[in-house]
Amino acid sequence: MGTCDGITSVFRVQADSCGRLWVLDSGQIHITIEPKQVCHPQILIFDLKTDRLLTRYVLPGEFVKEDGLFSNILVDIRGDDCVNVHAYLTDVWRFNLVVFSLEKMRSWLVSDHLFYPDPLAAAYKLHHLEFNWMDGLFGLSLSPYSKYLPDRILYFHPMSSFRGVLCTNVSQSRGPSGHVSSSWMDRNGIMFFNLVTRDSIGCWDTRKPYKRENLGVVAKSRKTLVFPNDVKVDQEPRQSIWIISNWLPYYLHEGLSENKINFRIMRAYTDEAIKNTICDPLVRKHDSYIPHSDETDCY
Repeated sequence: MGTCDGITSVFRVQADSCGRLWVLDSGQIHITIEPKQVCHPQILIFDLKTDRLLTRYVLPGEFVKEDGLFSNILVDIRGDDCVNVHAYLTDVWRFNLVVFSLEKMRSWLVSDHLFYPDPLAAAYKLHHLEFNWMDGLFGLSLSPYSKYLPDRILYFHPMSSFRGVLCTNVSQSRGPSGHVSSSWMDRNGIMFFNLVTRDSIGCWDTRKPYKRENLGVVAKSRKTLVFPNDVKVDQEPRQSIWIISNWLPYYLHEGLSENKINFRIMRAYTDEAIKNTICDPLVRKHDSYIPHSDETDCY
């Protein structure tokens, strides 16, 4: 196993505020049939204006575990600093997190039991289809950057779990079929997340406790939101949430129908999406929680 000159299989990408596209290449082929690690996972950074490859970083061999799969990338930029940048990478099958420093061109591995899946959440049901997945750490999101706070909070979700994790504190359960593979936060601290087996997109105002009564639903459809696999929020002055649905479990277990629309990309303004939900700051059904400076950053 060596370094790939091209790209093998990519699950997630992210465009940053410095005009760059970050691509996480898993280094695997035949993932849906018989996964084979043909080269080391790598980070590729492209200039969005010229399509030129700016940086290639290959993960160290000791980070590449047997039967692992690097599936998600989240880029952490503070203000206008395009050099001192970090990226977080998830190994969904070996339950690890890799942190990469662009400035230092080095990375380190983080392991924790909170990255593991919950066996009680391994059974999935999507309409008539039933299947079992043991996917661990997957969804990642960061609290908004502020020059007045020393750091940002990393929120993460094992996919086969009904709970989110806020730094090191486990949240209240989202309830049955509360599987989440992707989450993203807008600059106002509203987290959007996919509920892949509920045909829904959820939301949470992070100023309120992570309790089931504080989790809202901004969109639901048994037609257009079947397995909404990825969620992103852009950096426009008026932000939008972007969603892609792709019927992935049907593709894996039954194949896709040529008579149906199997892939959809959808967009909505974030302020309109949360209007009149519990995530709307104007809705005060429950007490809000705003941490003070002398409290812990993990809540």
